[in-house]
Amino acid sequence: MFEKRSTAEHFPHLADGSASSTIKLQFVAAASLFKSKPMFRRVMLATLTMFFQQWTGINAVLYYAPKIFTGLGQTSTTTSLLATGVVGIVMWLATIPAVMYVDKLGRKPILIIGAIGMALCHFIIAILFAKNENQWPTHKAAGWAAVAMVWLFVVHFGYSWGPCAWIVIAEIWPISQRPYGIAIGASSNWMNNFIVGQVTPDMLRHLAYGTYIFFGVLTAMGAAFIYFFFPETKGLSLEEMDTLFGSAGVAAADAERMREINREIGLEEMIHGSVAGQGGIHDEKILEEKAAAAEHRDIDSE
Repeated sequence: MFEKRSTAEHFPHLADGSASSTIKLQFVAAASLFKSKPMFRRVMLATLTMFFQQWTGINAVLYYAPKIFTGLGQTSTTTSLLATGVVGIVMWLATIPAVMYVDKLGRKPILIIGAIGMALCHFIIAILFAKNENQWPTHKAAGWAAVAMVWLFVVHFGYSWGPCAWIVIAEIWPISQRPYGIAIGASSNWMNNFIVGQVTPDMLRHLAYGTYIFFGVLTAMGAAFIYFFFPETKGLSLEEMDTLFGSAGVAAADAERMREINREIGLEEMIHGSVAGQGGIHDEKILEEKAAAAEHRDIDSE
């Protein structure tokens, strides 16, 4: 109901519910986000955040881990596959701190620290690769050190850009624009994901250790992008988010629209009635406790 009501208010010419209007609405609603400065700023933040998330090189590692580990001197197929399995495990484990602490530490610090950590891992791998490219068999320790840096890179991604990028591109939008805003951000993610997947084999073949320098530089640029351009959104309400981006009133209008719908379907009365009922039960318990205490005092005085 909320989406239909929002559509009727913002795009009345497409609110008839027909199939053609529904299809047109997706494009018109998405295009409308480019027409005002506050919404366009959100669009740029969402698309660039997802651009930098993919160009950290995370999916290059996930898609081509066996090839990467073979290139780092792990010539045994079994060893290479085991090293690949560790990648998935450590990334899953690394997401746990993000879920626990993202609302305490804030989005910006986690994203910046994660990006710096990933960039350093890329640069260290590049140095190890450049020094030992033709002598991995006699420098196994260097090969394992490079593998450990890949694992550490995945850890940094797991607690930062993995979950937090999706959090920030969702929460910056008012509810009425959120489906279209997230869709634009997600399209940037998948488009860049596709490009990374296509170019990584050629990069590993022709650039060798330059691949890691390339990803490291872009990851460092991602840290700078968050530091200079992305506002901290920790703990902000939708109304405060509107003020932050210069679109005051949008979230308030969405909230009022939601209240109207709740009143129409009786949800607001049900919620208030439940709260009032709980309050009445609580008051009765207090009165019973006071009466029992008074009776106890009377007995003691006798």
